[in-house]
Amino acid sequence: MAGRALRPVVLHRLLFCRNAQLQKSRHFLSANYRCDETWNKRLENPLVSSINLGDFYYDLNQKYRHEGKVSAIDVDLFMNRIDDPNAEGVAEEVEELVRHLRRSPETANTLESTHYAVVRALLDGGHTSVLMQLLTQPMMYGLFPDHLTCNLLMHTFLQRKEYTAAARVASYLMLQEDFGPHLTQALALASCYYYITSEDNQPWEDYTPKVEEPKEEVKIRVKFLRNPYYDDHFDLKEPDHLVGKTLAWASPLVGGLVGRSCEVLGWALYGKWDELEAALDRLRTGKEHIAASVVSHVKSLIEGVEDGQVCEQLISALARLEAADSGVVEQDLSSAITQLVQEAAKEAEPLDIKIQKENYHRWEKQREEEYQKQIEEYRKKQLMAKIEHKKQDLAAREEVIFFFDNKNKLSLLLSDAKKKYYHKKSPAYPKKKKPRVIDEAYIPPEV
Repeated sequence: MAGRALRPVVLHRLLFCRNAQLQKSRHFLSANYRCDETWNKRLENPLVSSINLGDFYYDLNQKYRHEGKVSAIDVDLFMNRIDDPNAEGVAEEVEELVRHLRRSPETANTLESTHYAVVRALLDGGHTSVLMQLLTQPMMYGLFPDHLTCNLLMHTFLQRKEYTAAARVASYLMLQEDFGPHLTQALALASCYYYITSEDNQPWEDYTPKVEEPKEEVKIRVKFLRNPYYDDHFDLKEPDHLVGKTLAWASPLVGGLVGRSCEVLGWALYGKWDELEAALDRLRTGKEHIAASVVSHVKSLIEGVEDGQVCEQLISALARLEAADSGVVEQDLSSAITQLVQEAAKEAEPLDIKIQKENYHRWEKQREEEYQKQIEEYRKKQLMAKIEHKKQDLAAREEVIFFFDNKNKLSLLLSDAKKKYYHKKSPAYPKKKKPRVIDEAYIPPEV
């Protein structure tokens, strides 16, 4: 793709901040969506309430050090036992246990409730940085929240004006190529839009593990070198590219004026000029209009394109769209997005709340079943250990009782052992000297 947009971050965001409504907190979902009352009932279960977090964490940590693994049900019980997410050290303990579970063979048995419990603990405790670290590195931590959990995340971050975190959750959905139902799509679009239009965003941290370079030059022999490969998806690191691709993919699912406007904005942020030109021509031929604020923003992005020919083509495409009938209209895009999400939330809330409550009850039953399975496995291991010890004891007693019956056999074994012990270099087996060879023609020297 020819050319990349080079533009000041603050300038292009100020173009969108045309009203004070952007600075207000976003309230899309009701308080009932969190299902706090039903969620807190898990602490009344004797299986969860009987756990002492400090001692349990120590036992799990020691088990991982000695055995190299932790049980999936044990980690789930720990996460669900957290009743004070604001307590000191909770975020570090959660991160460590999730990482240990991911490196353990038990990661394949991770329970659904574990993902939700980890998110709720870090979200309610305000540990946004740790939560983003876990969410943006699924291969390392194995955290995969479902759509309802992502809805809760994006809504909470929008309420707290943490637009960067909300946009990162939306980009996570894009990377998974699954935007879910209509409410999740609308919240993802809103999260990206408010991130773009906000003046004071939190920094977009890079949580990729840093590999320390050796101080001395190290040469490694390799059979062949792989050519560098850029997949343009999981390799995306630039925030604008991630947010732009999320907008470009989620907007067609939403449709309408909001979807068309955000799709054009997404391709421009993503720097895909061919797709942008195709989208502008499609809008012109289809006689569909977009918001004027998007057109002005896209123009500011196009001005930074290095390739002059590409820049002229994009400006011409914008000019043709503006000249078309009803091509560009004055529309408060922020209000339109807010209304879109509110309508989607009003429609989806009753069913989502019902599903969440059903999940809580199902997870509780599943937790008890998995706990009983683990107890049975422990009992089997203990029984097998006792049986093996009993077999060894019986074998030793049998050897003593039947000593005289097996005397000949034992003597043969003893002789074989002696042969192995007295090897050739031992004094018991002295090395034979070779006979001395006499030279008949030898004449001694005269002295």
